[in-house]
Amino acid sequence: MMIKYLFPNLYKDSWLEKLDVVLGDFIERMLPPSRQVGTFVVWGRPNSGKTTFISRLRGQELGFNSKEATTSKKKYKNINFQMNDGSAFTINEIVDMPGTMDRLDDWLMQVVDNDHVFYLIDLSRLTDRKYISQIEWDIRRTIEALGASNKERKRINIIATHIDESEFRQFPAENANNILQDNDVIRQIYETTSEYKVSGYVYSANLMDEDSFQRLMESVINDCQK
Repeated sequence: MMIKYLFPNLYKDSWLEKLDVVLGDFIERMLPPSRQVGTFVVWGRPNSGKTTFISRLRGQELGFNSKEATTSKKKYKNINFQMNDGSAFTINEIVDMPGTMDRLDDWLMQVVDNDHVFYLIDLSRLTDRKYISQIEWDIRRTIEALGASNKERKRINIIATHIDESEFRQFPAENANNILQDNDVIRQIYETTSEYKVSGYVYSANLMDEDSFQRLMESVINDCQK
């Protein structure tokens, strides 16, 4: 609590410390209970918005660090996330994977071991044939791994980012997902998921916009509970 920092010299072994504990317990009881949503594993090719997505989940201010590439696998435990409507949830662990091709095998193991799988694609690059080939390969391998696994819930969440830099920016945010599903690349993803009896969910967002990210997570969390 703030009392410790306001009165550091008076705090230790004083009534202020006891008051701090009481206030902390009171605030904790007043807050809505946090839902446990399991573990997340996140991947995507470089510059797909993966680091920004994870920074948002962790409640970090976006700045220069949110643009830095991940060069090694990182894990963040017990991430508490507060929604704008006051509801809250806890991610037991986030696994952040480097977006390079040499990490594909490691990624596929994480796909099987974690509860929720997130693959990010950059909408502004859907006219880049090399990039499309890369993400189609990644996603197909991911779906194959899910389909062959013993997981009860076989599902991949595709997060389409950089919508503000893509052709889809001209559409209202509430319609973008429906329009996106008519895209040839996205339609191919859906066809692949059905081939391997894997559920595929596609979401779109401008990760730099707080409201857009909140809408994204509201949809993701609601769908994760199904």
